[in-house]
Amino acid sequence: MKRRRWLVLAAAAGTLAASEPPAEDATVLRAMQDELGRTMKDLRLPDAEAPYYAAYWVVDLDERSVEATLGTLVSDDVSKERFVKVEIRVGSPTSDNSNFVGEPGEGGDFMKDTELLSPRTAPLDDDPIALRRQLWLATDAAYKGAVETLERKRAAKQSEIAARHEVPSFSSQRSAKLLATGEPRARSNDPVELAKRVSAVFRGFPEVQKSSVHVLETSTRRRFVASDGGLVVEPSRVSGIEISCEGQADDGMSLERSAFLPADKNGVLPAERSVAEATRIGRELTALRRAPVVDDYSGPVLFEGKAAAQLAFELLGESLSGTPPPEGNDDLESPLSRKLGKRILPRGFSVIDDPTLTAYEGVPLLGHYAVDDEGIAAERAVLVDDGHLKSFLMSRAPREGVEESNGHGRSGLVGWARGHVGNLVVSAKGGLTKRELHARLGAEMEDEGLDFGIVVTELQTRTSATSGDAMPGAQVAYRMTPDGHETLIRGATLATMSVRDLRDVLAAGQGGAVYSFVMENDAGTDVPASIVAPALLFEDVEIRGPSTPNKRPPVVPRP
Repeated sequence: MKRRRWLVLAAAAGTLAASEPPAEDATVLRAMQDELGRTMKDLRLPDAEAPYYAAYWVVDLDERSVEATLGTLVSDDVSKERFVKVEIRVGSPTSDNSNFVGEPGEGGDFMKDTELLSPRTAPLDDDPIALRRQLWLATDAAYKGAVETLERKRAAKQSEIAARHEVPSFSSQRSAKLLATGEPRARSNDPVELAKRVSAVFRGFPEVQKSSVHVLETSTRRRFVASDGGLVVEPSRVSGIEISCEGQADDGMSLERSAFLPADKNGVLPAERSVAEATRIGRELTALRRAPVVDDYSGPVLFEGKAAAQLAFELLGESLSGTPPPEGNDDLESPLSRKLGKRILPRGFSVIDDPTLTAYEGVPLLGHYAVDDEGIAAERAVLVDDGHLKSFLMSRAPREGVEESNGHGRSGLVGWARGHVGNLVVSAKGGLTKRELHARLGAEMEDEGLDFGIVVTELQTRTSATSGDAMPGAQVAYRMTPDGHETLIRGATLATMSVRDLRDVLAAGQGGAVYSFVMENDAGTDVPASIVAPALLFEDVEIRGPSTPNKRPPVVPRP
C-alpha cells in the first residue's frame, strides 16, 4: 500500500481569525518577512530583471503512520519535518516565467523547473538565522531559474506568430491575510489498537491472500508571506484509515477491494464503521472469486453510490481545471476550454466546488482548506448551473473569460499551483429514487431488446483523472435482469468515455454519495479531495471483458 504524504491538508473547523500572529509563529514569521524584504530590495542579477513578486511557505508536518495486517502490527512510524518553498516571479504580471516548459529542442526541462519549485527541508528549531539561510538558498536557486525560464519564454515567443489572444501570466488580486488561532482537536482513539482490530477481520476470510490496514494522522502548520502583503497562519489536522485486501479467482484473475474512511470533525476515526467496511470488502472479494466473468457489453449502465462519484471525478476532475496548459503544450488543454457558457450537462444539473465545506449531510469531506497554495482564500465556485458551464477551478494563472483565482490553486507545495478539485459537488433537480432508477434501467433494456443491464457500484480507486481517456475498471458490478434480479460479475472494464457523454445522462438519483480520497496532482504530490455525486444512468456505455492472461493462483492455500 502506498504511504501517503499529505503536504496540503484540510483545515480544521472552528479556527478563528486573529488580528496578530499567534505567539508560537512570531519568530518564524519575522524570519520569513525579513528575508522576503531583502529579496525584494536587493535580489538582481546584472543585465536581468529583479523579481516583481515573491512568496514563501514554511510548513511544519507531524505525521504518525501505523500499518497492520491480520491483527498484527507491521509498522508504527512517527516523523516531524519542516519544509520551505519559494516562488519567484520575474518579468511582469502580463508575462512572466510561469506556465512555460518549452519544446524539448528549446532547452525546456520540466523536471528542473519542478525541482526549483519543490519544498526543501528546514531546521525544526525556530532559529531565525538557520531558517533564513534555507530561504536564502531556495530563493537564489528559484530566482536564477526564473530568469533563465523567462529568457527561453521570450525567445520562443519571438520565433512564433501568436495564434490566439494572449492572457496575463498572473492575476491582479492580492494574497489573503488569515491568522488562525487554536489547534485542531486531537484524536481520541489509539491508532495502533484500531489498525490491529480492523486488520484482524481478515483472519476470518481465508480466501483473501493479502490484506492491510493503514492509519495515517497528520498535523500541519502552514505559514505564508508574500510581497503583495499576504500573511497566513493555518493549523490543520487530518486523519484517515485505508483498508485493502487482495485475492485471486480460481482462473487466476486478480481481485482487489479497498475502502477509505476519514476521521470525523473531532478527529476521531470511525472504529465500528471501519470494522464493518473491512467485513464488507472481505465478503465482496470472497464473492467475486466465484462470480461469472463479464462478456463484452454495450447498452444502458447505472452508476450508483461510490461509483457515481468516482465517475464524476474521472470525467470532470481535470476537465474543470481552468489553469491554461504550459505555453507550447496545447495538447494538454482541457476538453472544456472552449465550452464556457455552453451546455455540458443535462438541464437541471449543477456543479460547485466549495473547499469551505467540512461535511455533506453529516459525512466528513476531506477537501477542506481555508487558503490555497497561492495564498488565496478558498471560495465556493459555481462551475455548472442548469447544465451550462459557468466557470473553472482557477489558480492565479488567468485564462480568457476568467481572470481571477477562486481559491483553487493547489500544488501540494511542489511545482506551480494549478486549478484542482477541493470538494466537488454534483447535483440534479428532480432526482429519482433507487427503485425508480432501476425501473428506468429496466425500461431501457426492454426498449433495446436486451436481457439485462449493468449496475456499477464501485470503480477501481484512482488518484488522478484522465477526462475519460483511460477509464478505470469496475471493481463491483452487477448484471440486472428486467425483473430486478442482480448477479455479481467480475473483470469489467469501461471503454473510453468523455465529458461529452455527460450531456446524454438519462436520469440521476436523489442526494449524493461521498467519495473521499488523496488525489495526485500534476507534480505527483498527494492532496486530499472529496467528490459528491448522485447516481447516474447512461443510455449507452461499452463494457469489455478481460483480454489478458492471468497468473496462476498459489499452489498451497493460505495458512
